Amino acid sequence: MEGIKVRFRLKVLTDDQVDDIHDASLKILERTGVRFDSEDSQKRLLKAGAVRHPTRKNVLTFPRSMTEETIRHIMPYGKNCARDPKNDMTFDGEHMFAHALGGNPSMMDLETGEMRMATLKDVEDATKLMDALEFCHSISNLVVATDVPPELLVIKTQEAMMKNSSKCISGYALNVASVDILAKMWACVTGSLEELRKRPLLEVYGSPSSPLTYDAHAADVIVRGAEYGVPVDLVPCPICGGTAPITIAGGLAQQNAELLAGVMLVHTVTKKIPIQYSGRLSMMDLRTGKNVWGMPEMALASAATVQIAHKYKMIADVYGVTMDGNMLDIQAGIERAETAMIPAMAGADNLSGIGGAWENAASYQMLVVDNEIYADVFRAVRGFDVNTDTLAIDLIDKVGHMGNFLAQPHTMKYLRQGEIRHSQLYDKRTAERAKKDGVRPLQDVAKDVVKKILKEHVPLPLDRDVEKDLSKIVKDAEKTLMGRR
Repeated sequence: MEGIKVRFRLKVLTDDQVDDIHDASLKILERTGVRFDSEDSQKRLLKAGAVRHPTRKNVLTFPRSMTEETIRHIMPYGKNCARDPKNDMTFDGEHMFAHALGGNPSMMDLETGEMRMATLKDVEDATKLMDALEFCHSISNLVVATDVPPELLVIKTQEAMMKNSSKCISGYALNVASVDILAKMWACVTGSLEELRKRPLLEVYGSPSSPLTYDAHAADVIVRGAEYGVPVDLVPCPICGGTAPITIAGGLAQQNAELLAGVMLVHTVTKKIPIQYSGRLSMMDLRTGKNVWGMPEMALASAATVQIAHKYKMIADVYGVTMDGNMLDIQAGIERAETAMIPAMAGADNLSGIGGAWENAASYQMLVVDNEIYADVFRAVRGFDVNTDTLAIDLIDKVGHMGNFLAQPHTMKYLRQGEIRHSQLYDKRTAERAKKDGVRPLQDVAKDVVKKILKEHVPLPLDRDVEKDLSKIVKDAEKTLMGRR
């Protein structure tokens, strides 16, 4: 899992503008502060140098010196570990990866195309499909299994993902008890909790509630994850015009303040784990109150977030393919391509969104289509070489006037190296051939790919003893979390 080497970078902000946003964030932290509803988090941060706000309940302010000292000790980039070591992802600020969207309560049914509530079977099948897709480098919980009791949702979802992929798997937890169970589950794979610290297959995330608030559950989950020594994913999701200023600059400053407050909380536990800067600044349609994503402003905000995260040498995980339309049409393609390409050209470390559809739904076909979109995006950011061999001066002279290069070994050499990408999904036939053989909508072609993968792909299985131990932990968790004795 080498990722895609980024050969050039688009800068939507000057270095001075990045510094201005950084400085504004520090002023917000020092003046307005951030609310932490967890008493444990308050105690930790106060001990580390935070100050109680004189009038606002549970709000802590952060002296500039404290924030700057925290930034100096941020672990640069980092690594996510997978059950199969060949799927480990190493982030270095120079390589790019992609992953699925997460947490959709609905699924577009593969057979009927109608929207329905997602199930645990969807979690299993979607994970298996993502395991097979080349440009879905890590696995997120694409959908929420609505047929699972809420108390067991985190545990059953993680079990389904563990069994159906050997790629890096992100974990989410709603409370500390869930983090403890997830750690036990992954310790089955590593051999022990101590080995899990050495090779952390688990990742936890915490999302502040914008503006400027960490509820007790989010804060406590962040702390518990850090205590296990696993990577922490901080996901601020402010909405310009709703839970953040309508200006992109103001939204970025607030997002950054929320993110840095989370980093300071993690550092009360340890400074030795990777922290992912998953900025999710989006926009509100003030005509309807709807949160919208498929916009150039969204792409610009994501690209700017990459620059800000890289100022701190943090993993930049931002929105990639996304859309606001309500069907698979031209608008969907335009929106998904533009929102992925711009942050990719900015050099994002991790791009999200694979498999998302519309109205909080996911789509099997979209998983396949998005994989193809990212194949194009990654080809673009990979760029091309300019050297004596690629300039081909001698070859041009050899072929001469009115000749062709089709039969030249040089042509085959670079074709095999991927100089020109050939899609296995898009229809590139001539109009005459398409008319003769027939034309099918892209989603129907993708549907065939989905069915083929689900029928033929076999993810790397868990060791039998590991699966047996895992099942016992899940059963014990069911008894505890459901109150059955």
